[in-house]
Amino acid sequence: MGRYVHQELLAALAMLTGIAVGVAVSVGIRDDASLHGRGVAVTAALAVAFLVVSVLLRSSRLKWVGEVREFEAAGPRPGADVVPRDRAYSVRMVVLFVLAAVLTSFLGVAVVIPLAMGLDWLTKAVVAARWERRHGRVLWRGHNRDEPWKLSYSPVSPPRATRTATDGPAV
Repeated sequence: MGRYVHQELLAALAMLTGIAVGVAVSVGIRDDASLHGRGVAVTAALAVAFLVVSVLLRSSRLKWVGEVREFEAAGPRPGADVVPRDRAYSVRMVVLFVLAAVLTSFLGVAVVIPLAMGLDWLTKAVVAARWERRHGRVLWRGHNRDEPWKLSYSPVSPPRATRTATDGPAV
């Protein structure tokens, strides 16, 4: 079981790291004019535009693109008083993303596909973190082995009581 936001952030980080390594390798091996100057600026502008539109669509309640309905449909996590350790993605997953991004970077424009995937995972993490903060719940994935994609939630623990310098309770 793992936190939904952490899983999405780690997947996005692995994919975007793979893209950075892939582009660096591609530039180092061959001198491609499309990877310099205007091509990078246009790709960056399109990536930011995609990210903004994706966040707006994913944070809606639209049937096929909105994530909010799925978050609200999550049930309480069994054993919510015990917080499990979050398992990070394995090294194999990061290596797979790096290899995929290196291979696609040699194709030039095909780097847009892993870039869109990485930005989509980043969008899901942002939308989920915003939803968690607004609703005071933490989303979890994988509590049910038969349905690992199913989401559940646990309440956020209340903040500790503030103490003074003399270790007395704050007023």
